[in-house]
Amino acid sequence: MGWQETFEKIASELMKNPTHDFEHAKRVCSISIRLAREEHADEDVVKAAALLHDVGYSIDEKEHEGKSIEVAKSLLEMTDFPEEKKEKVIECIREHRFTKGEKARSLEAKILQDADRLDAIGAVGIARCFLWSGEHRKVLKEAIKHFNEKLLKLKDTMNTKGGRKMAEERHEFMLEFLEKLESERDETTPQTSATGPSYR
Repeated sequence: MGWQETFEKIASELMKNPTHDFEHAKRVCSISIRLAREEHADEDVVKAAALLHDVGYSIDEKEHEGKSIEVAKSLLEMTDFPEEKKEKVIECIREHRFTKGEKARSLEAKILQDADRLDAIGAVGIARCFLWSGEHRKVLKEAIKHFNEKLLKLKDTMNTKGGRKMAEERHEFMLEFLEKLESERDETTPQTSATGPSYR
């Protein structure tokens, strides 16, 4: 079994969280490969990093990149993954998180950041936001707050040209969704002098 098949097998076994499951890893991997080809980056590095970047999430949600690095290091050593590329994979995983405010240094790390953040916006991002909110027993108002605190900011954090283009499209979809959501919420609440939030 080659390194990719091994990483996919282990990731599918470890990633059981509703919002950070193996499907998330596969989507991030697909986006990463697309951006790597556009940017002429190392596909092996972005593919491995994408598959392993959240394998520690089910172990420790708050510090999952640290746990992911532990698992990734073990897997990189036990497979036929190229020796000279191993540290770049670890660097990508270490720098991918939005909440940590890490600045990606290598092109491959920038691509993983973009791909991971792209999966947090658009139609899939909306679905994941409400999955996460339900998992953490958040009410609708708190879920909407997450859009304003994080998701609507992601468009402006993209590192690559391709990432920015995809983010623009997904951002626009979220704005349309939020406007429709607010209009339907307004229908069920008493009219007041205060106006609802504007997303444009």
